[in-house]
Amino acid sequence: MIKHLFFSLFFLLAAGNLYSSGKVKYIKSPDGQIMVEFNVDNEGRPFYNVSYGDKKLIENSFISFKFKDAKELNKNLAIIDFKTDAVNETWERIWGPTPKVRNNYNMLKIQLKETSKLKRTFNVIFKVYDDGVAFRYEFPEQENMGKVLITDEKTEFQLSDDYTCWWNPGDWDSDEHLFSKTKFSEIDGTSYLKNQLTHSFIPDVKAVNTPITMKTKEGMYLSFHEANLTNYASMTLKCDTKNLKMTSALVAWEDGTKVKTQTPFETPWRTIQISKTAGGLIESNLIENLNEKCEIAETDWIHPQKYIGLWWAMHVNKYDWEMDKNNHGTTTEISKSYIDFAAKHHIESVLIEGWNECNPKQMVGERKCQFDWVTSYSDFDFPEVMRYAKEKGVKIIGQHETNGLAGKYTNEMNGAYDYLNELGINTVKSGYVGAKVPANNYQQGQYMVEHYRLAVEKAAEHKIQLFVHEAVKPTGISRTYPNLLSQEGARGQEFNAWGKPGNNPSHTLILPFTRMLAGAMDFTPGIFDIKLKKYRENNQIPTTLAKQLALFVVFYSPVQMAADLPENYENNPAFQFIRDVPVEWDDSKIINAEIGEYLTVVRKEKNAKNWALGSITNEDSRDFDIPLAFLDEGVKYRAFIYADGEKAHWDENPLDYCISNEEVSNKTILKIKLAKGGGQAIYFKAID
Repeated sequence: MIKHLFFSLFFLLAAGNLYSSGKVKYIKSPDGQIMVEFNVDNEGRPFYNVSYGDKKLIENSFISFKFKDAKELNKNLAIIDFKTDAVNETWERIWGPTPKVRNNYNMLKIQLKETSKLKRTFNVIFKVYDDGVAFRYEFPEQENMGKVLITDEKTEFQLSDDYTCWWNPGDWDSDEHLFSKTKFSEIDGTSYLKNQLTHSFIPDVKAVNTPITMKTKEGMYLSFHEANLTNYASMTLKCDTKNLKMTSALVAWEDGTKVKTQTPFETPWRTIQISKTAGGLIESNLIENLNEKCEIAETDWIHPQKYIGLWWAMHVNKYDWEMDKNNHGTTTEISKSYIDFAAKHHIESVLIEGWNECNPKQMVGERKCQFDWVTSYSDFDFPEVMRYAKEKGVKIIGQHETNGLAGKYTNEMNGAYDYLNELGINTVKSGYVGAKVPANNYQQGQYMVEHYRLAVEKAAEHKIQLFVHEAVKPTGISRTYPNLLSQEGARGQEFNAWGKPGNNPSHTLILPFTRMLAGAMDFTPGIFDIKLKKYRENNQIPTTLAKQLALFVVFYSPVQMAADLPENYENNPAFQFIRDVPVEWDDSKIINAEIGEYLTVVRKEKNAKNWALGSITNEDSRDFDIPLAFLDEGVKYRAFIYADGEKAHWDENPLDYCISNEEVSNKTILKIKLAKGGGQAIYFKAID
């Protein structure tokens, strides 16, 4: 049940959470620590700043809009009205790291109006939480603003100091870069141009994608992103490294326009997550809270799941995606062998990827062929595979690779989903490898934002769950459409198969504090054949085997792939952890954390007393004493421990691991030792 607590303006004033003095408006977080000040200067230019305690984090930052066929909206503005509200409610997730989320904030809505001839008006809405600040712009229907072509939204974030930053370049077409760690004043994406991805567009080396995460000299943590990205262009941030200022830089259409819309409309939320600890960023629910409640009336068909598939076999060149290369992976017989493995080891689902024919008679631009999402290759019998899977009690996940043909997929989406319904499939992985068609519609632009949302909505109508690769960055819409289980939107495991370079050991220690703050990621952990000698000898993965296990706990996602080849799991005792580890949770806690350094996470299995722990480190070894106070009071547990071996090392000896077990309780202090680039995974099973 959702409980609302609404406060009057009188109560807010009495509680000290809202101040109004002439033009100046102040709003505080419920705990009083975070404060936003809003004002208009002598030229009628609106600005805001953000403080935590007595420390100014964001100094005077101005906001403005530029339009194609209208005067810039940047000055001659006056505050003509304001409203306040306070909300304290709890809502239930369909899935997530915890079952319930508290949504507790104070709100300030300010109405601005031009004092000059056009008299245009818009609202700025602030929500201030204990874990951060969010604001958006709301444009009502009005006489001098109907059809709107935005050429620039200029939202400033004026930093008060030269913060340490973890960032990706402002790439309009990809998020699949390694992160950089620099001072803000040192941000420069030039090096990314030299190692550019196949499909990448970086128009400004002084811009970054979001989330961008920062640490102040005083040890505060901030992360800048956006929430509820709907009918709008994605926001990158242009960095003025000399003056320590970021300004929103929206991804453009081909004609240079950023957003095409009409009044009434509202922008996405501009978000600043704020925490005294690195782990507090991960535990923040700010992004989800800023999205609308679930739009799906009946959700019993939505369920997290663990899966296997041929995906990794194709990345390491054991098999091919296409049939015409004579080593096609997704044949009827090979698919049945994966179903057999899943049934034997109680893995719920098998991903069928590379099943649908790419027709060479239908060429589009650089594409040698295109898909129709209903026609199988001749060596793959989909109805027979479905019959066999049902017989074995295994679910099938379909796959829609669009080859970047977003326009074609839009037109044929209903038929593609109808075919999945006909087969009895309710989960599909979609992909968008390649430059987008229609041309010059970047992955992060408004066209693709609207396309991805349509795909999610149409999937919901067909009772189909999605997880999407090469997608626009997540902004919390899984709260509204929980059938969107996960997204890639970052540099995942596949770069360890063929990347030049692969992912360094620190990469997995940066993702949880950057990209994963935005939502669940389909990283695909669980590689055991780390040296890849048989298929990719020169691409050893920078990890230990124990760390691959720990990622199943550290990286939250409602869909988790045991990514390696079945033969690498068979008869390997470490595979027992993958069999045991759940994908649904009743609780999650951060035990220790530092960005790029180390992270330990514990999660409680849904509807059970069992817990799981994952701990990972960067290139440095670690020793931790972990109090097991999170375990249930009065319950004894058997801890099954999968640890780095004495000589384990991410580069020199990645396969050295040991398995042990011991009886523990919530009074136990467990010693954990992590090798360089290593990790540890523990399954705590309650003793009856």
